[in-house]
Amino acid sequence: MKYTRQRLLTGGKSKWLLALGIVLIYLPIRIYVSNPEFTWAIFTSKLPLWLVEWLVNVVFFRLWISIIDYIQILSNRINQKIKIKPVTQLITFITGVVLAVAFNTAFVFLWLNMASFYSRHFNVDLFANRMYPQSVGQFRKVNGDTEKVIRLISERSRSQRSKSNTALTIMAMLATFYLVSNRRMLESMAQIRVDAERLETEHMHAQLIVLKNQLSPHFLFNSLSILTSLIETDAARSILFVGRLSKSYRYILDQSGAETVKLGAELDFLDTYVYLLKARFEEKLNVIIHIPESYKYQYSIAPLTLQLLIENAVKHNQMSEQDPLTVTICAELTFLIVSNPIRLRSKTGNSPAIGLDNIIKRYQLLSASPVIIEKTESDFVVKIPLLS
Repeated sequence: MKYTRQRLLTGGKSKWLLALGIVLIYLPIRIYVSNPEFTWAIFTSKLPLWLVEWLVNVVFFRLWISIIDYIQILSNRINQKIKIKPVTQLITFITGVVLAVAFNTAFVFLWLNMASFYSRHFNVDLFANRMYPQSVGQFRKVNGDTEKVIRLISERSRSQRSKSNTALTIMAMLATFYLVSNRRMLESMAQIRVDAERLETEHMHAQLIVLKNQLSPHFLFNSLSILTSLIETDAARSILFVGRLSKSYRYILDQSGAETVKLGAELDFLDTYVYLLKARFEEKLNVIIHIPESYKYQYSIAPLTLQLLIENAVKHNQMSEQDPLTVTICAELTFLIVSNPIRLRSKTGNSPAIGLDNIIKRYQLLSASPVIIEKTESDFVVKIPLLS
């Protein structure tokens, strides 16, 4: 409701501004056409009328704009029903022409009454000195026939100027009709763009939720597998493991509604996750982190990004106490770089590859910079764009 009220207020203001702009162009031209001769006396005598005429014109064109809006609404409704755009456009244009002529007739009637009122109350003939004022006075001194000719010429000139004013007014109204129609079309296009962006954003959020929901059960499944193997070998350490597992899962739940998380928070979680992994692999796995302290608070990443990359390295590579798997995490400009040596297992199973694929899809929605994957004969490197 508040948005609708604000939109109506904004629309009303723009209509008044449009009417004012049209009058500022139209009225000086009409005054010029109606007054081929300008003197200071003519200017001072007609200035009050012109000021009133300016105000009346603004109100007149504002009313005309509202009528055009109404015509456009009716046209859109007709178009939705019969689906023949050229027909509805022609009907709209003809309606606009008819109303323009009718409005102009009413406006001329109003203007003539204003001129008559001004002449009666202020004793000034607004139609005087319109054409050859000095010549008329001179020819009166010659003879009556010449005076009649001059009067006839003056009347015809006045009639011609009246026709010019009528044509000018109708042209101004049709131009207004076009401007308002064009403005409504642009507003409709802008609204379509806004709706499209909103739908795209909602779709993006929905995709992120689906992708993050994949992670939670996946993480829990792997952790329970580690816990099972740990219980068989070291029951006492399994208690500490459950505590760390609880802390890790609390982090996952806390970040379930977040699209991004501060790098520092993700590194704290990673420390707990590495503890869970080392409870199983012990000295077979090393994780080395070289991240500037300022980066931890300056940048953000998608939740569980580092956990998935380390899990991916553990899943696909061999490791032993004599030759441990070392995963290195460092920062370079606006990228977080995670690398590990390639020691592929002979068989990694048929489990779905949600890890790396999940990261790539999430960053496609979060950042213009893509996830970069580099693979050489000896190393596997993933570059994650840091989010500001």
